[in-house]
Amino acid sequence: MQCEHCGREVPDGVFCTNCGAHQGGELHPNPKLRQTNFAAHPGEHVFQPGIFTTIFPHLGHRKVHEFRWVFLGGLAGVFVLFFAGLITAALCVSVLLLPILYMLYLYEAQVYKEEPLPVLVLIVLGSIGIGIGVTIGTDHLVTGSAKFAVAVTGSSLATVGILIPLIQEAAKPITALLLRTRPTFKTESMDGLVFGVAAGLGFGVGESFVRLANVITDLPVRSTPGTWIYPLISTAVFLPLLQGTATGLICMAIWRFARGKTDLIALLAIAAALGGHMAFSTVTQVFENHGWQPGIILAWQFLVDIALIILLRVALHSALLEEAADMGVADRFCSNCHQMVTAEGFCPSCGCALNAVPYHTRPEAATSAPATTPAPVAPSGAAPAGGTAA
Repeated sequence: MQCEHCGREVPDGVFCTNCGAHQGGELHPNPKLRQTNFAAHPGEHVFQPGIFTTIFPHLGHRKVHEFRWVFLGGLAGVFVLFFAGLITAALCVSVLLLPILYMLYLYEAQVYKEEPLPVLVLIVLGSIGIGIGVTIGTDHLVTGSAKFAVAVTGSSLATVGILIPLIQEAAKPITALLLRTRPTFKTESMDGLVFGVAAGLGFGVGESFVRLANVITDLPVRSTPGTWIYPLISTAVFLPLLQGTATGLICMAIWRFARGKTDLIALLAIAAALGGHMAFSTVTQVFENHGWQPGIILAWQFLVDIALIILLRVALHSALLEEAADMGVADRFCSNCHQMVTAEGFCPSCGCALNAVPYHTRPEAATSAPATTPAPVAPSGAAPAGGTAA
């Protein structure tokens, strides 16, 4: 059939396999500007603040629900530990919850391709080590009196709210950039997003344990819960999302630059990552200086994270639409609707971008399966495999 949006001759389907637009829906003269179907999860709007469908882009609809429930279960565990007075244990679970879940995602989607050990070791241990080193180093930038004060003002506020976030965002992509030296990871912008988020989450683990070291070692095993619920929520949800999405935006932009795409989206991604991190840190500290309620501080952190998530979705959507054009027609497995389809860059059944599926479901993996290899030809007079000679 002919796509009514891009005009290309494509296989029959509900969605165009070339541009991903919905057939029979609102006509888009430029399908790349559509906003109704997010390329990685077409059932969602591009501007929908879907946290899991954004930072876990390789997962299909069913798998996303599984990861979402695991995360909610982890949060419930944090609350149980909090009400039991096990604050130290609750802090440790909060720091590790989202990073461990992301490790499971890397395994599920096989983002590491054929190099599991080097990729996971570099991303996990390397990022945690950088987080520890940078946090210890930047602590020396804050004046001695401000380190232990509730209110941080003047030059110390500028250091905490502006200088340290800039140093962190310069250091966090290091492990992702080291991975990019391998030819396997040079092609897709989504690799930049995933490795950037993983590097940011690993960095956050190192930073959090340095910041909380005294609390974890000094608190008794059981203590009064008090108001610990607010820092627990920030540590489990908002801080890791900030670190992960900011670095994901920066690394995706770097991958796009490497593809020769110095466009407005990539530049805005870097500016948003830096600006979002500085706004998160500065305003949080100002609110604490003035004794604002912890709920208001958490609301501000939530707003910054949601803004970064939406910007990350827009950048990912644009990259998937652009890079899908480089994919030829092939038999592919869509992990979103669980069907084998003949398509280019998009599934004709559900509209999911087929460069946003786990690597082990892609044609390269399928063609290596035993079922696709031709059976050996028996020599003349030999018995066929599994049979007996006449």
